[in-house]
This record gives sequence, C-alpha cells and structure tokens, in this order.
Amino acid sequence: MADSSAARLGVFLIVGLVVGLAAGYLVGSHAGRAYQQAPIVTTTTTTTPMTTAKPAEAYNVRIAYSEKYGFYLTDGRGMTLYIFSADYDGKSHCTGQCAKNWPPFYVEQIKPAPGLDPRDFGVITRPDGTKQVTYKGHPLYYFHKDEKPGDIKGDGLHPPAGYWLVAKPDYTVLIATKPGLGTYLTDAKGMTLYFFAKDEPYNSSCYGVCAQRWPIFKGEQGRLVVPSVLNISDFSFIKRADGSIQLAYKGHPLYYFYKDKKPGDTLGQGVKGVWFVASITGILGGQGGGYNY
Repeated sequence: MADSSAARLGVFLIVGLVVGLAAGYLVGSHAGRAYQQAPIVTTTTTTTPMTTAKPAEAYNVRIAYSEKYGFYLTDGRGMTLYIFSADYDGKSHCTGQCAKNWPPFYVEQIKPAPGLDPRDFGVITRPDGTKQVTYKGHPLYYFHKDEKPGDIKGDGLHPPAGYWLVAKPDYTVLIATKPGLGTYLTDAKGMTLYFFAKDEPYNSSCYGVCAQRWPIFKGEQGRLVVPSVLNISDFSFIKRADGSIQLAYKGHPLYYFYKDKKPGDTLGQGVKGVWFVASITGILGGQGGGYNY
C-alpha cells in the first residue's frame, strides 16, 4: 500500500508540474501578444481623423487668392463674387438690365469653406421676389463678362449708381453710394463713417461726451484692406490725446454716430453743421458742396 500511495503521489506531482508549465506558457504567451498589439491600436486611433475632412467641392462659397486683389470670395466653382456700393442699406438696388449684367448669387443652403464664418452670410428677397445671398450684409453678384475661375473683370467699374467691388473676406473699410450724399466710407459691415469739421488735420478734438455720441473708428492697426478704387496711402492711424488709436482718411479722423443703428443710416449727416458723412473726396459736406480743411 505504501508503494501504491507513493506511485499515485508521483503521478499527481508530474501532472501538476505539466499543468503549471502549460498555464505559465499560456499566460506568458497572451501577455506577450497584448504588449505587442498596444502600439497598433494606438496608431490606428491617431490616423483616423485624417479621413474626416470635407472634399473641396462640398463648399459653395470659397476663398481664392490673386496677387493683385489678395483674398476674395468665389462660388463653389471658383467664379468671382462682387458687391455693389449702391446697395448701401443691405437691399439690392440692381434690377432690370443691371441684374442681367450682374446676376445675383444664390444657393439654397450656404456651405462656406474654412476661414469663412457662416454667421456672416444671409439671404434677402429681391424686388422681383427672387432670393440672393449676402455677405456681412452686402448682396453678392456675378459679372457676366467673367468667363472662367480667376477672372475679375468687374472690380472698379463705376456706372452712375455706384461702384462694383470684388467681394473680399477681410475688408476693414468699404464704401457706400447713397442718393443725395454720393459715395462715402463705411466699416466692413456698411455702418457709416463721419468727419468732424472742428478737427485739425490728423488730430481729433472729440472727447468726453462728444466721443460717447461719436465713437471713434479704430480700424485694425497693422492691417488695412480697402477697395481698389481708394488709395491706401490716404489712410493713416493717429494717436489720440487719451492714448487710443483712430483711423483717419486724408487727414480726417473717422467716427461713427451713436444714433445710426443699421447699414444705410446717415443720421449724423449735417448735425450742428459740423458733422458729415466721410466722402471719398475728402471734402466735408457730402455731395454737391462742403469744404475742405
């Protein structure tokens, strides 16, 4: 019996040793595979976002670049878009034959490319009931003589009603043309800018309550983008007595008027006989009169 028990004990020990070795091999083998696979999972995760970009053709408003004009807006095919200074109030004033030469731009769902803020786009109803896309409040158009992407044949054209300008995403100053006032300066969203007759050249005399009612136009120091029909050398940044910076045009410091609430408002024109819309001529008094310094 003692020999039989010893034999059974030996068998159990041998079986236990074999099972232990097998288990150790399996654990070690699986642990090794898990260690080797970890970098593969990580690599797959980090490369996945590279496939999420939209194709260029998904955008129906894009930004193009020209050495002459800089950055400008196009439709999804690359055709140049324009704005009209006669649309001073955000409504289209181009109808009839004008609309045949300058077809309105419209897409049902606006899909701007990266670099353009969707909130800057809108849609208006034209006098004939059709729709038109706007950018920063300005109705957008094509020009019928542009035949292919890259053509910019309409910029600077000046029919009696106003100026045609290539639409740009980075204007800091624009112009508007309003009956009775001629063409004057606005900010990029069409808000009217003014001259103050009591200012000396390159020197503002509007402070305190005056500056509250006539906030200064600062522009963007170090970056100035203006329509091609204006001479950029006519603009300058001046330092005010309070240390703030103000943009001036032909020596005239530029201001807003606190009662103007929307593009096209010119409620500051002629106030107290010393405030005037900022005519592109640099002459105080608006169209058909006024005086220079």
